[in-house]
Amino acid sequence: MITENLLTNRSFSWFDVQEPHSDDFERLNTEFNLPYLLVQDTLRPEHLPKYEFTEEGHFLMMRSFDQECGDEVTTVQDMTRKIALYITENHLLTIHRVPLPYLSKVIEKCKKADQPKTIQGLVHQVVLGTIRSYEDPINNLQNLYDEFESDVLSKKLGLDTSRIYFFRRQLFVIKRILKQTNDALYHSKDFWEENHSMLQDLKENIDQLYFQLDEISDNFEHLFELHIAMNDQRANEVMKVLTVFSTILLPLNFLASFYGMNFTQIPGLESKHALNLVITAMILICVGGIWFFRYKGWFKTSRE
Repeated sequence: MITENLLTNRSFSWFDVQEPHSDDFERLNTEFNLPYLLVQDTLRPEHLPKYEFTEEGHFLMMRSFDQECGDEVTTVQDMTRKIALYITENHLLTIHRVPLPYLSKVIEKCKKADQPKTIQGLVHQVVLGTIRSYEDPINNLQNLYDEFESDVLSKKLGLDTSRIYFFRRQLFVIKRILKQTNDALYHSKDFWEENHSMLQDLKENIDQLYFQLDEISDNFEHLFELHIAMNDQRANEVMKVLTVFSTILLPLNFLASFYGMNFTQIPGLESKHALNLVITAMILICVGGIWFFRYKGWFKTSRE
């Protein structure tokens, strides 16, 4: 459905198209001179951010974060929603399939205030809303990283591998979208020729979010390496304990094996006190081994 002009008191107009049908695309092609190939691009749900310049105007494809997507989504199509901006000298046409909360805020803001004054300013507001839609999910990723860090440093035995998978996939998808959004804005620099500060502001917002994602990603990689190292350390401690007990029991096994041989000439075999002497020797060996390894500190763990 194509709305009426959203800005009636400006030198430029803004038409918004939500859930477009075939009749709407025919009108877009005839009334707004939207090229057929660009119409096809708006129909492709998997299309990534891009910019194109035609004789009729500027075409900017953006993707905003879907606030209603679940915590277990990992694809661009599931995590983001597409919005197409077709810009001429005096018209802005926005096309999207689902309601976009940030776009409603821009419409409400423009109706209440006598801003923006130019069509570049209007495009700036729409694109800025698209970029800032990633602030909350990035903050959620930061909180999730803090939970991982707390679990690792508190030496919990394991981490939820499914949570780690979704965390890394979502991190990758958002970084990819922000990078391609930045590339699309770079290619649209001719559109911002008279308002270069607006383009710079958009890039700074993207850089800030991208830097935050980079920091989370780097910290998580270091944290994951620490987690692996701590697991290796736990395994080494287990092997150390097994080695200690094996060393203590080795002389006892020797004595038991020696006196278990089927020979009649073993010393002390006929003695009434041989059993007591062997048991006493075994006890002394155990006590001596435990004292020795405790003296060396082998019974202490990293937690102590």
